[in-house]
Amino acid sequence: MKFSISAVFTIPASCFLLTTLGFAHGGQYRGPGDIVPPGAGRGGSGGKTGGPGDPSTPGPGGPTIPGPGRSSTGEPPSPPPAPTGNGRRRQAQTGGGGQWITDDLSQWQFWWELNKDRFLHLKRAIRSSGVTSGTDDYVLGRNSQDQAKDTLGPTERDRKYVTEALKRTLNDPDSNRDIVSSCIISLAKIGLDQSILVEIKKHLSSRDQEISETATIAIGIANLVEGVKYLLALAKDTPEGRELLKRNRTPFRTRSFACYGLGLIAYATKDHDLKSKIFEAMKALIQDENLNNRDIKVAAFQAIRLLRPAMGSRMGKELTQSAVAFLSGYIARKKVNKQVQSHAYTALATLVGRGDRYDTQGKLREMVTKAVGDRNRKHWIHQSAVLALGQMGTPEDITLCKTLQKYMIKGKDQQAKNFCAISLGQIGGAANRDFLLSKFRQRRTRTLLKPWIALGLGIMENQRHLRLSNSPAPASSLAREAVLNAFKKEKNRLFASAFAVSLGLMRATEAVDDIVDRMHKYQNTQESCGYMALALGLLNAGEMKSDINEMVDRSFHFEILLTQASIALGLIGDKEIGRKLIAKMKDEKNGLAVQASLAQALGFIGDKRSVRPLVEIMENSNSYKDIPRAFAAVALGLICDKEEYPWNSKISMNINYRANTETLTGSSTGVLDIL
Repeated sequence: MKFSISAVFTIPASCFLLTTLGFAHGGQYRGPGDIVPPGAGRGGSGGKTGGPGDPSTPGPGGPTIPGPGRSSTGEPPSPPPAPTGNGRRRQAQTGGGGQWITDDLSQWQFWWELNKDRFLHLKRAIRSSGVTSGTDDYVLGRNSQDQAKDTLGPTERDRKYVTEALKRTLNDPDSNRDIVSSCIISLAKIGLDQSILVEIKKHLSSRDQEISETATIAIGIANLVEGVKYLLALAKDTPEGRELLKRNRTPFRTRSFACYGLGLIAYATKDHDLKSKIFEAMKALIQDENLNNRDIKVAAFQAIRLLRPAMGSRMGKELTQSAVAFLSGYIARKKVNKQVQSHAYTALATLVGRGDRYDTQGKLREMVTKAVGDRNRKHWIHQSAVLALGQMGTPEDITLCKTLQKYMIKGKDQQAKNFCAISLGQIGGAANRDFLLSKFRQRRTRTLLKPWIALGLGIMENQRHLRLSNSPAPASSLAREAVLNAFKKEKNRLFASAFAVSLGLMRATEAVDDIVDRMHKYQNTQESCGYMALALGLLNAGEMKSDINEMVDRSFHFEILLTQASIALGLIGDKEIGRKLIAKMKDEKNGLAVQASLAQALGFIGDKRSVRPLVEIMENSNSYKDIPRAFAAVALGLICDKEEYPWNSKISMNINYRANTETLTGSSTGVLDIL
């Protein structure tokens, strides 16, 4: 089930939600605005696209419930409305809390929402033995959570109970398309019963494109090896694939989702013969000169990126060598679509890893470094190459680090400059820290870059903390001091929010009081208030649980704040937040956005005590309407997920979302938009 969460963040009043939200597959918050970057999606042939930093900005209107934001045939939707005002971006809008939000993909929130899972470890926090509302015995730190007993995670018995309930609901003739797609995805996430392939397969031939493509990706989410032959047939558009769909041809969306599904299976399996089979199929799709669809080729690159060969085995090394040779060769090609080509860089980086793990001679890092330094390359290439270096480089790679530093100051693409701050933070090292700190302090540094630099510093110190022993280790006092001083002076609410998140990542507990003050000051601005609450959660500020609970109590009509504050309570170990959210979910006065936020928060927290109340909502069609029932199914899949992190976080992490396609993310219909 998808759901245009981004639209929620730009609509000022809940009365407009029913006409502005696309309800399809669930969905999650990916940042402000509802944006399809230039040249994205629509299955185009890869012609000319917009320049850097010039996103196409569709208006706030959208399909009505329960429409999926595209045609039922899987063909591309109509192009978004053109920008207004002589080509200028449309005027900023106000969010639900009255905050000004601009449709600017260079904002830091987009990156954070796509990459946050690795920093939150939310289920680990809520399921460990920690504070309960109404008590003052909070003693857990982040490190001690790793060894804490999992007391609130769902048991195998819980998962079996939920699986059977989802099957019953899936096969209920009264279940509408949103309930059906929600049940399919949730069954796949739980992945307990391998026989679900039979249930999923029969929905491939649905005439409803949403249900058909949901079934396609579900085979991958569930890691159903037996379904690889079906996904290969769909990805290649073979007669066998068309027979599965009962169609004359396979829609490009279904083919793309099949590629993503194959990548997920390749990631999970230890069978290198199967990994190699998937790689060869994806390689053939990318090399097919008669195939001009960007969605399919970008999806194929993501599948290669997810191969995860075992470097310690002979077959793993051979597969890595083959994949690296192919990706390097594709990067060297001149006459290919540059938007598609950019994804080869991040795929390469994920496969080879950091330093000399594979790239023993440094030749691959040198190749990617040259791409960053070449001013004649397209902006997509610069962005992806910068992100790739963040995964490949080490502090000892002096030329690599200096290239990133130089681009951050003098580069021609603003988004790539922003990514430089993130990549330098990921690489770490004293020289990179000193560089970021110096630029953060300088007045002449562009204001729009400073939130990114703060995040880079936060990431660097967060990684340093995790590398050290289990005893808490302080972050760089200079970095903490600089970001805290900037936070105290910053008047722009979203910039202050980035600084607060950075302080949370750095474990800057001395900032708690200042962040609490801002949280109360911003209580009518839901996005910024929500990030203040989240920062307190990252700081494990258990003493502030009553303040955050107060925000949750007053935020049931402010969906962003509700989600972020609930996550914050989960991070500090508040055990009662799940019950509070369940009680609210039963309220039929809730709008679509609130129900989505409740489901997402419940799923993130993952408290098994929520299971039976959610099953009651999902199965009781007499007492509950379709929307809460569908989102109850979504929440059940999130709670009982076989994996600690969301299944699509493997795709979203370190991805160049600016080289976007329709089936990757956008208008609530991409693979990254599925809850």
